[in-house]
Amino acid sequence: MSSARPPANLPSKPPGVPGRAGFGRPRGPMFAPHIEAPRDFRKSLQRLLRYFGGNKTLIIGSTVFIAAGTLLRTLGPALIGEAIKVDLELSLNLPDFIYRMKIILATVLGAWIAEAGSGILLTRLSNNIVYRLREDSFAHIQTLSMGSFDKRGIGDFISRMTNDVEMVFNAMNNGFSSLVGGLLSMISVLIAMFILSVPLSLVVLAVVPVMAVMTGIIGKRIRGAFRKNQEWVGRLTSNIEESVSGVKVIKTFRREEAEFARFEKVNDESQRAGVEAELISYAFMPLMNIMTSLTLGLIVGVGGYMALKTAAAQSLAAGGTVAAGGVSIGLLTAFILYSQRFFEPLRQITQVYSLIQSAMAGAERLFEMMDIKPEVVEKPDALPLNDIRGAVEFNHVGFAYEEGKTVLEDIQFKSRPGQVVAIVGPTGAGKTTIINLLSRFYDVRKGSIAIDCRDIRDIKVDDLRTRMGIVLQEPFFFATTIRENLLYARPDAAEEEMISAAKTANAHYFISRLPRGYDTVLSERGSNLSQGERQLLGIARAILADPRILILDEATSSVDSLTESHIQEGLIRLMKGRTSFIIAHRLSTIRNADQVLVLHNRRIIEAGTHEQLMSRPDGFYAKLYGMQEQKAEILESDFVSG
Repeated sequence: MSSARPPANLPSKPPGVPGRAGFGRPRGPMFAPHIEAPRDFRKSLQRLLRYFGGNKTLIIGSTVFIAAGTLLRTLGPALIGEAIKVDLELSLNLPDFIYRMKIILATVLGAWIAEAGSGILLTRLSNNIVYRLREDSFAHIQTLSMGSFDKRGIGDFISRMTNDVEMVFNAMNNGFSSLVGGLLSMISVLIAMFILSVPLSLVVLAVVPVMAVMTGIIGKRIRGAFRKNQEWVGRLTSNIEESVSGVKVIKTFRREEAEFARFEKVNDESQRAGVEAELISYAFMPLMNIMTSLTLGLIVGVGGYMALKTAAAQSLAAGGTVAAGGVSIGLLTAFILYSQRFFEPLRQITQVYSLIQSAMAGAERLFEMMDIKPEVVEKPDALPLNDIRGAVEFNHVGFAYEEGKTVLEDIQFKSRPGQVVAIVGPTGAGKTTIINLLSRFYDVRKGSIAIDCRDIRDIKVDDLRTRMGIVLQEPFFFATTIRENLLYARPDAAEEEMISAAKTANAHYFISRLPRGYDTVLSERGSNLSQGERQLLGIARAILADPRILILDEATSSVDSLTESHIQEGLIRLMKGRTSFIIAHRLSTIRNADQVLVLHNRRIIEAGTHEQLMSRPDGFYAKLYGMQEQKAEILESDFVSG
């Protein structure tokens, strides 16, 4: 498998990088393409709110604590104003004043307890919701077809499930209490202010529409900026994921500096997007502070004027009483405290608003991913596939990964049960695509594929793939024990069956020599084993799965001759009694195939046994075989003379 060296220079919006990766599928763009999202705040919010279902106890409990804390904090200024007015201005009663101060202290303590209780419940609530978001998104990813991964970088999926979910978590964990508490506090404070003084309350309310307009204008820019930032974070994640995975190639071709330059460009764009988003977000606070200061100045001015008039009227009135609607110093003090209490949650909501906007940008991207429809869909009336004979038929099959770029055209052949079918041809001829279609990783665009005379589109997908076993050129292993990797396809297999499969694949010998045998933990992708050992493990895993149809994708092309002989022995045992499809570049390994299909220019141009094809000296297969034999002789001659 070839690996193209990455370019040293990268444009600010990198294009997709064509190529091949994984199990013979077109590699998706290194960075996620720009995807137009719905950008509908209300729709995304409604969808997010559905995840609150099933958490009624936590929601009610946290809301009660928030409401209790808000109520207790709201009582504070009224109690202070009353203490000043009754116990200091009128009666100068120190014991009563101290008693009221104790009550005020109790409300402060109660508010703190309520805040702590709401924090604990909200932490549980936000974790529950994020847990469900991650679970649903991961489960949805498992249903997607290979084409979905071709069109989007792996790093983009990772970013959406980590960074975007984390932004939702932060908004819920840190913003929900501020938002709910702030709204309740504003409502209760507003009621208290109207009770104290209607004119002064109207002064405060006159500023609210201005703030609402400012919030709406800047809020749209914040969400757009945070969405752009998240897109660049996804691209950055893709870059890191690819560079770390391809570290061996980078070091082999001494491209460390070029990779760093490439990363620096993406990191720089990500930083620019992040700074832009934060600057727009922080623009809220100075504007809010200016509006708050102006409003406070108006309250002091209007309230002071009214207090002076009240004081003048009081000095003229008999008994020194305050006229109805008058403003005393105690009332003005309470109102100023309330106005601060009114704008304090408003400032908090402003801060939370930017957090919510960033979270909704992340939620939109997450829901966008969860709305991707799988291209391979099982029919509602799909039939189970029980024991099969293994007859395979391609009937005038045509396919293209992308519209207008045909990969296979009018592919037609039949294989009988138990036959070995070899597929050969130049690189890019479509050999692996045939296997992808047979495994139904993609659906054919034209024609049909049948197993035992049944169209595979009419068969349950799980049943179809259960009857198939695949051994890749680069078998994938998880970072767990050899035992768990072997049992991956058949977790219920007995110990004796696992060991028997390893022996059949010639893998038991090297496994038993490892320090912990079958309990040896593999590193990522099994990189602590040699290429040959990984191939033998892949064969053992396929043997244990006991498939009826076997697929070998270049299973021996990357190993030495001695290791190849061990692998071939294992493959011969594996193929016995099974319908097998072999993709091979080394034509010498498929001489005994029952049928050889020669692919070229998107079509099968020749078919037959090795002897039949070699009997046509002017045929494509014979020429290809002759070129390989000649190359092998030259290499052997150079080795001997050297």
